[in-house]
Amino acid sequence: MSEVDTKTAKIEANEGQEQTPSWEPGQASSRYLPSTPELSLRSFRDEAEIHAISSALKQTGWNRKQAARLLSISYRGLLYKIRRHNITPNGGIRNAVTAEGSKIE
Repeated sequence: MSEVDTKTAKIEANEGQEQTPSWEPGQASSRYLPSTPELSLRSFRDEAEIHAISSALKQTGWNRKQAARLLSISYRGLLYKIRRHNITPNGGIRNAVTAEGSKIE
């Protein structure tokens, strides 16, 4: 019996049996739904970044070069993150303001 005959025999033997899919439609999408904003990995990372940067800035008296060295990141990287998270010396984080002047909270 050749390889082709063997495969044909297996296919014919399985024709009478009902094939069950290894996954059901909709199953994958229900498992990988995006989580709520409060529980997302990005929000946890951002909170950790804000805390680490604020702490380093307080330790160094807002000397950004020393804070960058303390965090082992570049000075420009620290400046980018300070602007991205709107970290200020007096209150930690301020509300972002859009170009039109409306607040984002």
